[in-house]
Amino acid sequence: MKLTLSLWDIAGQERFEFFKTDFFKGVAAVGLVFDSSRPDTFDSIEDYFDDIRDQSGNIPIILVGNKDDLKREIGETIPREKIIQMVNQYNLFEYIETSALEGKNVYRLFYRLALTALLDIKPRLGEAIDSNHFRFKILLVGAAAVGKSSLIDSFVNKKFEESYKLTVGLDFMIQDVEIEDENIPKETIDLIKTSMKSYKRRIKKIRKIEESS
Repeated sequence: MKLTLSLWDIAGQERFEFFKTDFFKGVAAVGLVFDSSRPDTFDSIEDYFDDIRDQSGNIPIILVGNKDDLKREIGETIPREKIIQMVNQYNLFEYIETSALEGKNVYRLFYRLALTALLDIKPRLGEAIDSNHFRFKILLVGAAAVGKSSLIDSFVNKKFEESYKLTVGLDFMIQDVEIEDENIPKETIDLIKTSMKSYKRRIKKIRKIEESS
């Protein structure tokens, strides 16, 4: 099954706090990113949970510990027990450690975000292209300079960009992912078929209304 991902990266600077919640609307899955070498970025991610739930409901969230490569230099700065406690407390889908610099788990992160979006499919307006092709809005959020843009760039362009600049407002890229049929539970496939029938009926009604107006 083909999934087209619209990958959104919201700036983490405080001056952009006033509009960030608007970008949670229509999101299918969220990667909540912190910097594994900076405990303050882990402590700040709780601030995003209420925004995500208020704007997008109970959508899947994956916790992401980026810059895992720095552990070799500075050791573990955030106890793993504390991370697992947060995953359990907020009922997160899973925890993934990544390194945009080394490409560690980058593809796995976005594949899992795509898969969780598919497993949680509604589908919403604009998500269904056909029964074997869906479009999902995927959001990466977290404090400034945790590597959200680098993760997306590494995934889409298969390289790490050395020249780094902070995201101003937001950035987004598009990338396709193929989900193997054996990784999709039968109940999800059945749900997709049922949802698609309902979705097509809705589209027909909308078109009829547009044609008659």
